[in-house]
Amino acid sequence: MAPSLEVDRQPDIHHLGIDTPPYSDTPESFKPTNASYVIREEPIRTRRPLRVVCMGAGYSGLMMAIVISKQLQDSNLEFVIYERNKDLGGTWLENRYPGCQCDIPAHNYAYSFEQNPEWPNYYATSVQIHDYLKKTSTKYNTDRYMNFDHEIQSAVWNELDGKWNITIQNGSRTIEDKCDVFINAGGVLNAWKYPNIDGIELFKGKLLHSASWDEAYDFQDKKVAVIGIGSSGIQIVPKLAPVASHLTSFVRSKTWISPGPGINEPTENDPDTDDQHNYAPHVLQKFKDDPEYLLQHRRDVMDRRIDNFKRAHSASEAQKKAQQLFTKTMTERLGSSEKGKKLAEMLIPEFPVGCRRQTPGPNFLETLIQPNVETRWDDIAKITEKGILTKSGEELEFDAIVCATGFDTSFQPRFPIIGKDGASLGAQWNDTPEAYFGITVPNFPNYFCFIGPNFPISNGSLVLGVQAVSSYIYNCINKLQTENVRSMEVMTEACNDYNEHLQTYLQRTVW
Repeated sequence: MAPSLEVDRQPDIHHLGIDTPPYSDTPESFKPTNASYVIREEPIRTRRPLRVVCMGAGYSGLMMAIVISKQLQDSNLEFVIYERNKDLGGTWLENRYPGCQCDIPAHNYAYSFEQNPEWPNYYATSVQIHDYLKKTSTKYNTDRYMNFDHEIQSAVWNELDGKWNITIQNGSRTIEDKCDVFINAGGVLNAWKYPNIDGIELFKGKLLHSASWDEAYDFQDKKVAVIGIGSSGIQIVPKLAPVASHLTSFVRSKTWISPGPGINEPTENDPDTDDQHNYAPHVLQKFKDDPEYLLQHRRDVMDRRIDNFKRAHSASEAQKKAQQLFTKTMTERLGSSEKGKKLAEMLIPEFPVGCRRQTPGPNFLETLIQPNVETRWDDIAKITEKGILTKSGEELEFDAIVCATGFDTSFQPRFPIIGKDGASLGAQWNDTPEAYFGITVPNFPNYFCFIGPNFPISNGSLVLGVQAVSSYIYNCINKLQTENVRSMEVMTEACNDYNEHLQTYLQRTVW
């Protein structure tokens, strides 16, 4: 079902930015008999002036800027991006911890229209991804839309004006802006937080979070604690253990560690790579010289990634094989020592593969069995000035504590977003976040979001999903501009129907 449309038929339509000739200039026979409706003397599909504000300059915000620039060609449209950081890139700018890389194959993590033959490895690091985004922005001249060090504080829909009132903080300066369309491209991996552990503020050593890394700190010969074994924790541990005098990994839950270094590992049919999955020099040269060769490689990698979605079905043969394979490889990598056997009992889950995000970890399991590495299953009671007090009553002293505890991924807005009739997005999404295709929300006219609830992050490429959303938003903006539509929002009935279908389907899956 399509979003509902509200067409402006008010006598005064000047707030739409349309200059209507006065009645006195209109021939007598064409004077309106009903003053509530006015014929505009302009060609059909004339683009009315529109202002669009986008929050965030990561993959999504950059994609939207490219669409605005190329497809709408700035036709009677003002577009601005407010980004809280000092540069574009989003999570790939912010995350700089040792070993930070994307676990999705690099060539699946590029825009479909902007291949990158320069990816040196099957998987890209955060620095390489940030560099790709910078080059793409420069190529498409989207820097002109971006305002850095600008953090949105609130967004309130004004029904009378048919506009969003946006409050932005830029240092000590508060800015008030208005727009016809508000796009939330802030993503979900941007609100990092320290764990809620008593005494964390008392620690006298070095306290770090994986998403707020101090690259100047030297871990050489330090006693280090790493809390968490999610995606960041399993990348950090193998990098710090070789330089630390002792490393303790604190574990609270089991997790599947996939056999390869990423979600989809290379195969023998892929172009040549070394044992670290770096592409051979002749392969990189061929990527540059033969775009079709690179495109075919991207297709092959994508086909495998999509094929892996079969694992998501709970009772599928693919799920059973995945559990058997992961159990076998984890057991083999941990080895037959007493330490390895104990770790296997601690870490290998009973729940299906994919129930929580897969965590590929090159050298992670091998690192856990090293002499200077200890894995603790105890829940942490509190943090002290010297280190960590476990619930078993043991106080462990550390020079540095690394919190690899992730982000707030609850979909709760980081600031007030107030829609029609005072509806609060935070309150509406407090129990069960629901959106229409993860993009539009009832009660929030002219509001669109990227990577919203139930966005397809586990099927194919996240970047292609972002491209699809940008196309959807473009079509909506185009309609608002050319058909004199004042506002649009998804109908509650349509949103409910979609989410009923979604939840019914998800019962078949590991989620």
